[in-house]
Amino acid sequence: MSFPAPLKLTCSIAFVACLLATACKPGEPEDIEDVSFPNYTPGFTVVADSGDGVQRPQDLEFHPFADRANELWIVNRGTENTGSDVVIVHDAGEPGQQAEQRQDGNAWHFMNLTTALAFSDDNGNWATSPEVTDANHSGGTFTGPSLWSSDLDVFAQPSGGNGSHLDMLHQSPNSMGVAHEVDNAFWVFDGYSNEIVRYNFADDHGPGNDDHADARVRRYSSLPIARMPDTPSHMVVDKATDWLYICDPGNAQVLRMDINSGTKAADLPFTNEPLALLAQMEGEVWEVFADLDLDTPSGIALDGGTLYVGDAETGEIIAFETQTGLELGRLNTGAGKLLGIEVDPEGNLWFVDRRNNTVTRVDQN
Repeated sequence: MSFPAPLKLTCSIAFVACLLATACKPGEPEDIEDVSFPNYTPGFTVVADSGDGVQRPQDLEFHPFADRANELWIVNRGTENTGSDVVIVHDAGEPGQQAEQRQDGNAWHFMNLTTALAFSDDNGNWATSPEVTDANHSGGTFTGPSLWSSDLDVFAQPSGGNGSHLDMLHQSPNSMGVAHEVDNAFWVFDGYSNEIVRYNFADDHGPGNDDHADARVRRYSSLPIARMPDTPSHMVVDKATDWLYICDPGNAQVLRMDINSGTKAADLPFTNEPLALLAQMEGEVWEVFADLDLDTPSGIALDGGTLYVGDAETGEIIAFETQTGLELGRLNTGAGKLLGIEVDPEGNLWFVDRRNNTVTRVDQN
């Protein structure tokens, strides 16, 4: 079921009314720059570019472990013929930073046309979502998210098996985004069926193996989402409130869904592989979080009670208050194709620009 999000609408009306007023009082929502980016002049620092292996970047994320907090992972889109690859920047943004480019030995199947990556805060594993329709490239729909190790002695190293992936499930062709929930459980934007899908890989099968029988998959179909080809739909789970925030560039909106809502409506027949569970869900609680003055919302990042949304076409990063839906402000990055965005441990915003093959930090001055 859906809700019209009256708080968001009320705040938006107040904001529009303020723009039409001849004068505004300090401290109210109209003081956009002061409220949302109080320390931003801004300054921009290009941290990585094509010389570091950044080519058509889609997403970026910092490693979640404290002893690797300055380790930045960037995923490049690649092509269907080659698969995607990853650039890992050690000591990102520091004078002595080092970048290395890695590609799994079977990225052609397990990491193809990657739209997004998401780390597990719990175990350091990470998942990727592929936009390819068939990872076997034979006209079918054998595609879905993959699970990887962030152990550098495992990822993109020979395993004696089928690449270095830890797991892969094949229920979501044209996956446009992925977000971590807990352990090895992730949420995926299924662009083939335009559904939100929860994937629990459960126990991974180890590098290069192929046992998927313990996985549990739940499909949620009531949200009005639409894939926009070649534009990621990044997502993030607010683990303090259990809201899943979803960029929906196909409808120029941001939705959110209560991940604890919904009940099983039916078991679904297995397709492509046997699983422990494949279920259709119903009754999930969702709402439109933001849809005014958005062009192509694609990137998303959460910092406490502030949600940042990156607009792929305008190059703006828009800040929202999660509790009320109030738009707090906009930052023009000048990016040619703004996709993934991230907040580092110091609170700096980072973003990838696919058109210019760069990764940029927004500096607080």
